[in-house]
Amino acid sequence: MTYLKEFKGAVSRTKKLGLGDVAVNETAVVLDRAVLNAIEETGHIPFKQRAVQALNVNFGMYHMLAKKFHIPGGVLTMGNVAVDGEMRFPVTPAHFRKMVENESGEDALGTYHLWTTLPGGVILDHVLPSFLAGEGLIEVDEAMPAERFLYGPADEMPYGITYHPMIAGLEFLIASGTVDREAMEYLMGEKFPKQYGG
Repeated sequence: MTYLKEFKGAVSRTKKLGLGDVAVNETAVVLDRAVLNAIEETGHIPFKQRAVQALNVNFGMYHMLAKKFHIPGGVLTMGNVAVDGEMRFPVTPAHFRKMVENESGEDALGTYHLWTTLPGGVILDHVLPSFLAGEGLIEVDEAMPAERFLYGPADEMPYGITYHPMIAGLEFLIASGTVDREAMEYLMGEKFPKQYGG
């Protein structure tokens, strides 16, 4: 199954949970390498620590895309990632439903992965290379910004990586008790948080 097909399933599941209607744009957006490197260099969490701070890192990078670089159409996406067919996070769609029902999202951090889906099924992920390098599955030259993140068509990821979206959009983080609504409104509002140098 293609990533876009799985993503459409995640969007449908998100809507059924009452967590909003996420747009699916099938026309790919290609980001300039200079923009990608600039986003990477604004990250304030060291590479080796990213694997254990996935929400902070990938939400922060999603936020940079939307609010500082004004790149439209990105969707924060939650789910599982496989390497050579082996799922790395112990989560299924039912887990996300339970997180919403029990508002247990904050406690479940680390059981699922999150990344940005750009139009056309393009992935931007600033965490997975840290996770895989920490497990000894890939080697990363930390001095090279382009090696510290993954970017490209979801169905063409390196290292045998496949992404499996299960839920899409920011409303899940609020409904699951992961991020307070007021905090989210502040973060996604027009006033840019000073830690990102806005």
